[in-house]
Amino acid sequence: MDDTSANLGVCFFSDRLFYSINDPENDKHLLRIGSFDFNFDVTEAITTRHPDHFPHVNSIFRKLRDEYDIKSVRALTYPANECWTALPKVVYDNSDEREDHLAIIMKGVEREDIEPTWHTVSKSQYKFLSIRRRNIMGGFDALTEDLPTTEFLSDFELAQKWSSFNKPGGSFLMIGCHKNVLSLSSFLLGKFRAATYIKFDQTEDLPYHWLQHANHSPWIKGLHENIYLFGFETHEVETSLQGFWDKSSKIVNLNSLDEMGVVADELTYGFDLAAAFPAILTSLDF
Repeated sequence: MDDTSANLGVCFFSDRLFYSINDPENDKHLLRIGSFDFNFDVTEAITTRHPDHFPHVNSIFRKLRDEYDIKSVRALTYPANECWTALPKVVYDNSDEREDHLAIIMKGVEREDIEPTWHTVSKSQYKFLSIRRRNIMGGFDALTEDLPTTEFLSDFELAQKWSSFNKPGGSFLMIGCHKNVLSLSSFLLGKFRAATYIKFDQTEDLPYHWLQHANHSPWIKGLHENIYLFGFETHEVETSLQGFWDKSSKIVNLNSLDEMGVVADELTYGFDLAAAFPAILTSLDF
C-alpha cells in the first residue's frame, strides 16, 4: 500500500453509515468525518445483500473510494453476527480438538461456511475464539472487493486498537452500544482479558441482562479503572447501567475529538461522534 494513501474507517449503527478518512501526512489528523442516512438497516442490507438496499450502500463506498483515492478500508462488524467464546489453550493446540469444538459450537453449519479466528488473552492457559459465517461476510467482501487492503474488526478488536492508541494502562472496560446489542470488552494491564455481548429489546431491560451475564462471567463485575462507551444511545446505556459499575470507575463517553485524542478541521458535527468513534479509530495509522 502507498504510504501516502488515506485509510477509510467505516461503521454502521441502525440506519446510518459513519465514515472517517485520515490524513496520511499528519499523525492523528483526520481529513473528513461524515455520515449517510438510509431508510433501512445498513448492516442487514449488507449481510443479506438486499437487492434494493445493498446497491445504495455500495455506491457510497465507490463514491468515497473515488473522491479520496482510498486504497485501504477497515470496517467494524456487528457483534450479534458472530460467536465469541473462551476455550482452554489445549483445545487450540490440538487440531482435532479445535475442529471438534467448532462442530459442537456451530452445529448444523457446514465447515466451509465457518471463519474461526483465535486470539490471545491475558491468561495464557486460555484462547479466545471468534467465529464468523462466510455467507454473512460475503456482503462486506463485495463492498470492498475493489480495494487492495481490507480489514474487518470485531468490537473487542476495536478495543485492542484503543488500548494501543490511547494506552490507558490499568484496567478498562469498553462498551459498544449497538441497536439491541451491547458488547463488553475487558482489558487488564493493557492486555485483552475477555469479551461478550448482550442482546436486549429495550434499554430498560439492560440491568436484568447485565446481572444475568455477570453471574456467568464474573469479570463483568470486576474493577475497571476506566469505562469507555461508544456507539448508539450511549447516554441512555450509561443511565441504565451506571448503578452496577464500580463507583471509583471513570466513565468516558467517546463523543468528542478531545476524548479520542484526534484532530480534525471541523470541530462540530450534526451527529453524535460516539457513533462515529469506530470509524475514526480504524481510519488512523499507529
